[in-house]
Amino acid sequence: MFRFLRLLNSQAPVIICKANWQNFVKSDALALIEKQCEMYCPKPRFPPRKVAVVGAGTDVGRVASLFLKQQKVIKTLALYDNQPEHNVCGVANDLAHIDTSSEIEAYQGKMFLKDALHDADVVLICGGCCIQPPCCNSLDRDLFFYNMQHVRTSTLACAQFCPQAIIAVQTPPVDCNYALCAHTLKVAGVYDKRKVLGVNAINAMRANQLFCSITGADPSKNQTPVICGTGRCTRVPVFSAAKAGNFPQTQVDCLTRLVREADEIICKVKSNREQGHLSIGFSTARFVINIMRGLFEGPTFIDSALVEQGDPGKCYGMPICATPVTVGKNGVAGYAVPNLNDFEKRLLEDSKCDLEDMLNLGRCYAVGDEYYLHPQKTCPCIEWRPCQVCEPKRIRQK
Repeated sequence: MFRFLRLLNSQAPVIICKANWQNFVKSDALALIEKQCEMYCPKPRFPPRKVAVVGAGTDVGRVASLFLKQQKVIKTLALYDNQPEHNVCGVANDLAHIDTSSEIEAYQGKMFLKDALHDADVVLICGGCCIQPPCCNSLDRDLFFYNMQHVRTSTLACAQFCPQAIIAVQTPPVDCNYALCAHTLKVAGVYDKRKVLGVNAINAMRANQLFCSITGADPSKNQTPVICGTGRCTRVPVFSAAKAGNFPQTQVDCLTRLVREADEIICKVKSNREQGHLSIGFSTARFVINIMRGLFEGPTFIDSALVEQGDPGKCYGMPICATPVTVGKNGVAGYAVPNLNDFEKRLLEDSKCDLEDMLNLGRCYAVGDEYYLHPQKTCPCIEWRPCQVCEPKRIRQK
């Protein structure tokens, strides 16, 4: 036996095949384990207090960016615009001269949309076509077709690059574009009803200013909510909720009409060329500032925002309605539905049809359904009879 072993040792060394082992340090299995660990134990996110303004080169976007630059709660202000003629880089360079602590970032073109939205806490979608010159009495549906692509592209980018951000939709018509944004996020699988808001600040600000100008109250200490929707046929100002004992009830109808037709009035005063971009930009900036304060400083009250209600039964049976809300660290934290008098209840019932129709229009273009006009917007007393087929007249030859 030992001789046999010596014989084997005298021969050339035998080459043994390498063991079939795997380096788990660089394997796909370890990558999968790390991915699952991040899924169940995500890394803590440190909010950079960043606000991204999509459409910052427009008139409303410039005014809103000017007021946002002055706020300490915002550390980074990212300005984005896709239109070269808006020159968003020049706007950012101009705002960068303001001596405040907020940092300015500028992005021009769709290729930089990812960088503009990266790790944003709040995304403001503004801009688009506000009116159709030379006439500003265009229907909201016609205006929606001009702006739907702008809102849809921005929403898809938010769903991919900053799903944690709160999205504030200001592009008109807000009723349609809010539904378009919400259902687009639902299709992408990142929808959170607490983090999608339609900006209704301009209507609440106008109603409060009209109310205080008549009653002599201090606008900073008074709030006049506007519920239902944001369009000219869907906004319902609630003057009964304002605190004033000497308010003339005989002027409620007149004030309601002024709030609803404010866009047309400003358009006519400014030679029928543009809307009130200064007031819209200021109210939109205040809306975004209140969201940031609610996220990082404490629960903050907002006069009016178009949101999905937590309990539709408490909001007159409307699942989506503009009401005063409270914003906390996770988005919308509370809903303050005001009590209505008889006049406001009738106006709300008349406005429900238009709001449902506008929301359905935005939903159809988000999910690909065919849009049909609301049944209540068609007159049932009209019978459409088919035209009779006329026989060709024969000419007698003499």
